[in-house]
Amino acid sequence: MKQILKTTLFLSAIAVIAFAVQSCNSVKPIDKTQLGGNWVLKTLQGEDAKAAFAGDLPSIGFDFERNSVYGSGGCNRYTGAFTLTEKNEFSAPNLVSTMMACIHANKEPQFLTALSTPNLAVSIENGLLTFSQNKTVLIQFEKGAEKAVLTAEALAGKWNLTSIAGGDLATLFTNKIPTMEITADGKVSGNAGCNNYHSTYTLDSNTLTFGPVMSTKMACPGLQGEQLFTSFLTTPLQAALDGNKLTFSKEGSVVFELTKAE
Repeated sequence: MKQILKTTLFLSAIAVIAFAVQSCNSVKPIDKTQLGGNWVLKTLQGEDAKAAFAGDLPSIGFDFERNSVYGSGGCNRYTGAFTLTEKNEFSAPNLVSTMMACIHANKEPQFLTALSTPNLAVSIENGLLTFSQNKTVLIQFEKGAEKAVLTAEALAGKWNLTSIAGGDLATLFTNKIPTMEITADGKVSGNAGCNNYHSTYTLDSNTLTFGPVMSTKMACPGLQGEQLFTSFLTTPLQAALDGNKLTFSKEGSVVFELTKAE
């Protein structure tokens, strides 16, 4: 009888230990709704973000409909496809970014390299979004302020093109750098690099939808850049305003950026 009791107690202890081990090894998948919104860099490989970035801080956002991740690297905009497994392993190995020359000293290359590391462990705790590799924290984000809803009055003014997807300004625009003037009453006009253009726009939830683009028909050498610029105005674009910088994106990818003319 005593032997049976000992055996029973032993088996019960084994079952408890096995259950505890299984519980420790189980990972609860992150609720994707927790990842919504704008996240701003807090630390990069243990260094405070404000020490690593003299200008704007990097950010990250998630688009689960298109399985894409996007944000700012501190200077350039980046985007790319990502995967997030049920074990909370994140991979975005093929991030692409704009190629603007950065004014402020920053560690944008290190940030993008860290974020591109395969199979990063992701966790959300105490308001922090953490990416780790082998239990070493590489990147931490904290929830940033939600993007303000833009108004036509905020967009109004004269803007100069500073970057465009598909090439650099000096190569694409050998005559003039494109400009854009936006008015609060729904009109947009400017120079596309050679010809003057004008159109209309509607603004809805930070998305601009342009009307037909009308332009002059001057013959200029190298119209490739002008055609690229005006082609972006044929589809709705998402606008983001950060100080004197106006960014237009399509499906999470930046198509061009402008700065406000003084």
